[in-house]
Amino acid sequence: MPQLCQMIIEERNDNARNVSIACIEFSGKVVWRVNHLPETWWINVNRVTLNQVVLRVFQTTTNPDVVSEIVLNVRNGEPVSVQPEPECTNGLLRPFVYVQGEAEFNTVQKFLEERVKQQIFIGAEYLEANDLVFIAYYIGQPGNFTNVLACFSRTGELSWSEEIGTNLKGMGIGTFFIATNTLFFVKNKTELVTFRIV
Repeated sequence: MPQLCQMIIEERNDNARNVSIACIEFSGKVVWRVNHLPETWWINVNRVTLNQVVLRVFQTTTNPDVVSEIVLNVRNGEPVSVQPEPECTNGLLRPFVYVQGEAEFNTVQKFLEERVKQQIFIGAEYLEANDLVFIAYYIGQPGNFTNVLACFSRTGELSWSEEIGTNLKGMGIGTFFIATNTLFFVKNKTELVTFRIV
């Protein structure tokens, strides 16, 4: 919400397995925080409009496409009983989610085996933007996965990669996104990292 100098933050507590949503001024002052949501873990911020924060609730842990939505008032965080507004055209780009066993996952898996010589598991997130390809993927063993975010040129050359999560029990959704030519991701659940895409 640049016009108000505020941002909406999704806070996840892995130990307690709960989520809270907060509106914070760029100065760091908390405008509002919602700690008690109808779903405590399988929920995330889907989009923010001029009047609403639209939350996505995952109805099953095995299929990320089965979802419902909860709408909060963007000014005070109170739930509202209205239809969700369409997303503002702010240039937000979210990756496609591919789960192990799907044809698209197999394509990404083969590409990564050829390019970075790593065997990936459980799922991947894939996004093409600004002549670059971004892939978040998982390596390691069940219950101890590492989430790696990598950037490739259109010709498939690795530009950079970084471990953004370790000791993970499963796959995350929405581990990165791009807005206004900036890549956003959270590293190790504690550090918000941004890169300007030029």
